[in-house]
Order: sequence, then structure tokens, then C-alpha cells
Amino acid sequence: MNNITFVISPIDEAVETILDLIKLNFNKSDEDEYIENELHKIFDELKEDLWVMIEYPYVDKIYRDSYYTYFASKHNHYYRDCLRVSFFSKEITNDHFRNEDLVTELNEMFLGYLVIRPTFTCPIGRSLISKNAFEENNFITCNYKGSVLVNGVKLTVEGYPHSSQDTESISCAETTIWSVMEYFGNRYADYKPTKPSSIINVLNKFSKQRLLPSNGLTVDQISFALKEFGFGTSIYAEDEAFEKELNNIIAYYIESGIPVIAAIKNENIGHATVIIGHEIDKEFDLTNVKIRELSYPDENIEYIDYTDIPKKYVVIDDNLAPYRLIDLNNPVEHYDDEYFEGATIESIVVPLYKKIYLEVINARSLAISIISDSNFGYKFNKGFVFRFFLTSSRSFKSHVSKLKSKEDILIEALVLAKMPKFIWVAEIYENDNFNTGKADGLIVIDATEANNSFLDSLLFAGYPDKIFVKSEKYFVDLPYNLDFYTKFKNNLN
Repeated sequence: MNNITFVISPIDEAVETILDLIKLNFNKSDEDEYIENELHKIFDELKEDLWVMIEYPYVDKIYRDSYYTYFASKHNHYYRDCLRVSFFSKEITNDHFRNEDLVTELNEMFLGYLVIRPTFTCPIGRSLISKNAFEENNFITCNYKGSVLVNGVKLTVEGYPHSSQDTESISCAETTIWSVMEYFGNRYADYKPTKPSSIINVLNKFSKQRLLPSNGLTVDQISFALKEFGFGTSIYAEDEAFEKELNNIIAYYIESGIPVIAAIKNENIGHATVIIGHEIDKEFDLTNVKIRELSYPDENIEYIDYTDIPKKYVVIDDNLAPYRLIDLNNPVEHYDDEYFEGATIESIVVPLYKKIYLEVINARSLAISIISDSNFGYKFNKGFVFRFFLTSSRSFKSHVSKLKSKEDILIEALVLAKMPKFIWVAEIYENDNFNTGKADGLIVIDATEANNSFLDSLLFAGYPDKIFVKSEKYFVDLPYNLDFYTKFKNNLN
């Protein structure tokens, strides 16, 4: 019987140790620079003081699914087992796994794992690695807490799932679907993680030709698969309907904590990635940001849309290491391959809860029209900042309940208000208050109401001199001011 072998190594020796284990266990006697280069894509982005524990054999459920669905049916021999690399922030020894007093410390040091598949054209398998394992980590992303058993000890880590394609059983499109389902399935009870074979089975209903080996998927196929897995997907394309708005739409959904699948294209390639977060906000110089205009009955007022403030976005790209930062106008900036040169985001697929009927463009228009309305609006000063996002009423009320107000009735009015499962929220900041996080205006809109009349959608509007709260079909005008509300922190961490 062959026991599982564990090797502990500092990070700077990890690639060489992995290559030795590959040669030993997968009968590869030749030097393979390609495998080494693929490993360095990941390991060169990690902090230099990490330690790793490498184990073999490791049974990976995702690779085994592809193995029995596809690789085992081929004439050539393919291995079933993988390597797994676990990452730690400090030096570890075997005592950490066998001494109960050290297990808590071990869990605090654990930064995630990476699977090395025996598909040596693309050896990087699934991973869940904390952003804190990377040198560049000044960003916030969607993430979930996952648990794994390492050398007999259950360890947990927060991160976003990543995998490379194997070019045969899964392409970039399938890996994006897998990672989105892995994220939602581990975070929310409404969804379940899925495997490559399940994605193929779902798409067989849509496809007129075989799906193995994979030739990639269209945007429509990606959207169809996610719809079959329980989402009410929306597709946005860079066409006349959303001209020059696609980056803003991406930003609205990322600000809402919703990962967005981006279809990238030029005349040579079509590629799919997942956008999951953005740089951490800093104190912005709002004098150099794009200016928009809001039409009040008596004059136009200039304002700033938060999504127009320049920032880098975090992408999960199966050709790159996890958590790379990109400019939305240049999503292939980390590629050296000339085939990718000039590729842009052509369209996006957004996995929404199926009962969200009010999409982002209409919801934003409603919020803007409410602000400028002579009865339910408020005239803010020139240069105010408009922040807009989607969230669950549960998360929103949890945030509000922790705030402090001179008038407790305002907290109660929001916490006890009848709201649907999901809401659109607009936060308005006078220019000087934006960097402090103290909001001067707040609008809450029903995300399940598709009627374009804001009287049907509006749930709450608060300003420096008045508050409107919807009670059944009518609005109650409260003689208070919005003195308590501070910036809502969404699902990004």
C-alpha cells in the first residue's frame, strides 16, 4: 500500500520540489520548461516568506470528474491522482498537525491550497487561496470561506476559486461557470457547486453538436448554463443600447458583490474571465473625475457617478495567477502573446437572483429621477457623488441596525420596513463628505418591481431635511434628517 507523502518546503524551493515529485510520480523523466513556467505564473506572485506542504497522491474531485468523463476513455494513459500544495504564512513542522495546542496557530497561518493536475499541457488545477498570500493584495473581492483536510487537520480559508482550463474537457468558459457556481454554491443556500460533467450535461440541452473535447462556449451558452443552475442571468453587450456604459455596468455589479463573467474578444481570440472585485478605495481627487449632469426643474447640477472614478478591477483569468488587477479598458494587459493584443470586453454575463426584475440601467435611472423630483427629491450641491449598488434587504438592515441616530425612529423605520429580498440602494454624498463615508442622501428601491414608475419602486428616501418611508401604498413624510447613515460595506472583503 502506498501511503500519502507530505513534503514541507519554503516557498522559494517549492517549484523545484513540485517538479521533482512530478518526475517521480508521473513518470516524466525529461525536463519540461512549460510545466515550470506554468508553476512560476502562480508562485512568482506569492509572498516570498511563505511555506508550503505538498502532498501526493491527492484525489481531487474536480479532476476526477473530468478524468472519468473524458480522459479515461482515451487510448493514451492518464493518471488519476494529483498533487496538492497547501500554503502557510510562517514556517511549519509536522508537530503543528499532531500537537493539539498548535492547531489554532496552524489555522491562522493557513492561506489556502492549489491542485497540480497530471494534465501537463495545463497543470494548474483548482485552488482557493487567500489574497493575503499574494504580494499585491490592496483590493477587495467576492469570497467565501472553504474548509479542507490537510494532513488530518481541518483548516479554513477565505478566497475566490480559480483553475486553469485543461484545453480538452474544460475551456475558459467552463472554468468561469465552475468558479461562479463554486462561489455561489458555497456562500448561498439557493445554489450548489457543480462539476465539469454537470456543466456539459446542462449544455447538451442547448447544443446541436458534441461538447467534448471542448471548443469553448458562446456568451449565450454561458448564460443558458447559469440559468439552468438557478440564476436569472442578464447579458450586456458593448452595442448601441449600452454604448460607453459597459464599464459602468460592470462596476455597479462589482460594487454589489456580484461576480461578472466578461467575454473578451479581438479578431484572433475569444476568451472568458470573471471580474470579482476592485482596488481598495483611497482618498480620491474628485476634481479630475468625469462629470455628469442632473436636470432639476430649474437648473442642471453637475455630479460624479462613483463608477466613473478610475480604479483597477480584480480578475480571475485561467491563463493568469488569481487576483490580477486590470484596467477594464485593457483586460489583457498581463498578456505577452500578440494574439491577445487589442482585445476588449465585448459583453458580460451577470448571474442574478432569478426574482430580480429591475435591471441596473433602469434602476439607476429611477434613482436619478427620484433625486431630481420636485416632491420626493432634494437639490444637492454641485459635485455631489452618487454611489449605486444592489444588495439583499437582510444585509442592508443588518448594516442599518448597527448605526447610531439621534432619532431612533429612523433606524426602526428602515429595519422594520417591509422590503423584498433584494433592493437597489443609492447613497448620495456632498463632495466634501465622500471620503469620510458620511452619506447626505439615501434612496432604497424595490429590485423586484419592473414598473418604471418610481412611485411603485421607491421604498425609502432620506435627505438632510426630510425622510420619506413607504407604508403599504402610501408614503409617510417624517420631519427628520438623515444624520446617521454611513457607507454600506457590501460582500467584498
